[in-house]
Amino acid sequence: MLSDDLYQRFATLVRERAGLHYPAQRRADLAYGLQRAAQQLGVADLGQLLALIERSPAAWNEVIAELTIGETYFFRNAAQFAALREVILPDLIQRRSMVRYLRLWSAGCATGEEPYSLAITLRETLPADPPWQISILATDINQRFLARAREALYGSWSFRETPDAVRERYFIPESGRWRLRDEIKRDVVFAHLNLVEPSYPSPQLGIIAFDIIFCRNVLIYFDEPTTQQIVQRLYDSLIPGGWLVVGHAEPNIELYRQFETHNAPGAVLYRKPLHAPPFTPATTVAPVSSKPAPPPLPVLSRPVIPATQPVSPPPPSPDELLTQARVAADRGDWPIAQTHVQALLKAYPLFAPAYYLQAQIAEHHGALDEALADYRRSVYLDPHFVMGLIGMAGIFIRLNQPDSARRALRQAATILDQHPADHIVDPFHNGTAAEVRSYLNLLLQQIGG
Repeated sequence: MLSDDLYQRFATLVRERAGLHYPAQRRADLAYGLQRAAQQLGVADLGQLLALIERSPAAWNEVIAELTIGETYFFRNAAQFAALREVILPDLIQRRSMVRYLRLWSAGCATGEEPYSLAITLRETLPADPPWQISILATDINQRFLARAREALYGSWSFRETPDAVRERYFIPESGRWRLRDEIKRDVVFAHLNLVEPSYPSPQLGIIAFDIIFCRNVLIYFDEPTTQQIVQRLYDSLIPGGWLVVGHAEPNIELYRQFETHNAPGAVLYRKPLHAPPFTPATTVAPVSSKPAPPPLPVLSRPVIPATQPVSPPPPSPDELLTQARVAADRGDWPIAQTHVQALLKAYPLFAPAYYLQAQIAEHHGALDEALADYRRSVYLDPHFVMGLIGMAGIFIRLNQPDSARRALRQAATILDQHPADHIVDPFHNGTAAEVRSYLNLLLQQIGG
C-alpha cells in the first residue's frame, strides 16, 4: 500500500533523481509501477522497496524500468515522419550538400523503434550518389529498454504501422520475430542518459551539434521547471538551423519561443534560427531540487583545494596538440601522428583541423573513403574551413568526380574572397588567402573548372 508518507517520499525521490512528476492525480500510476518493481525485486512491501533503492543502483534501475513507458512502434506518428521526409530533410540536404553528413539524436528512444525508423527514413530519402554519412545517437534512462534496443529483435506488434515491403527490406525473419539488418543497426549508437541531469550539451560525450533531435512523448512526464531546463539544453545541443521534433501533446508557444515554428500537415516542427551562435556552452540552470540527490547518484561538486596543494597545470590547448600531431606527420611518423590526433579528438571532439589532419593521414594510406568522411566532418564543424573543402576536392579528383571537385573548390573560392590576401587560412603551413587561392586556381585548371 502506498501510504501518504510513502507517496510523498517516492514522489520526491523519482522527481529529484529522474525528473518524473507524479502529482496527486497520478498517484495511482506511481503506486502501480512501484508494486510491479517490488514484485520483480522480491520485496514484501513498498517500505522495504524504498530502503532498497536508496542503497542499490540495480534496484533503482528496476523502479525506473517500471515507471517509464516503452509503448512505441516503428514509424509512430506517420505525419511527423512525412514532415521529416518532406520538410526537414529537403532543408538539410540543400544546406549540407557539400558536407553530406548528418547527426541525429533520439532522446528517450525506449526500445529502439524510433531511432531505427529514423535510420531507415534517412536511408530511403537521402541522395545515394555520392552517399551521405549519418550518425544517430539514441538515449534513454531505462537500461532494460536499451538492452532490448541493442538486440534489435521485434515482434509483429512493433510493425503495426509499417508497410510489409519496408519490413521485408530491412528486417530478417527469426523465430516468429524480425531482426533488423546490420547495415541499419550500425547507424545507431545507444547510450544511457538521464535528460534531467545537466550533463549536456557536452563535446566530451558527443551530445552537441545535432542536425535533428527527436524528443517525443518524454517531456509530458516532467514538471514545468524541469521541462524548461530540458528544452533549453536541447536547443543548445542543435546546430544553427537544426530541427527539434516533439510529441503532439507537447507543443507550447512559450516553451519553444527561441525556435522558429514551422507547420506541416499534422505536425508542428521547431527549428533553431540560422543566425544563432554555432555552439552554446552547457546551460547554467538551477537544479530541479535544491536538495542533493540521494545516493547512489554522484554529487557533482567542486572540491576545495587546500592552499598548500599544488594546482595541476592546465591541459594543452587544441592548437598545441595539433602541432604535435602535425610535426609527427611532417617527418613521416604516421603512427605517432595518428596517436596524437586521436588524443586531440578525445579532448576536443569538435575541433575541425583535427579531422582534416586525420583525413590527410588516411589519404596517405590510400583510405580515400575514410579521408573524404573526415574532410567532410571538418567542414561540417566549421563551414568556413577552406582547407577541408580543398581536401574534399582532392579526393573527388582522385575518384574521378570532377563535378563534385568543382563544387567544393568554388565554395572554397567564395570563402577566400571574403578574406584579405594576407589572412592565414591554412593553419598547418601558415598559408595566406592569396597563396591558397593560387593553389585552388591550379586545381580548377586541372579539371577544367
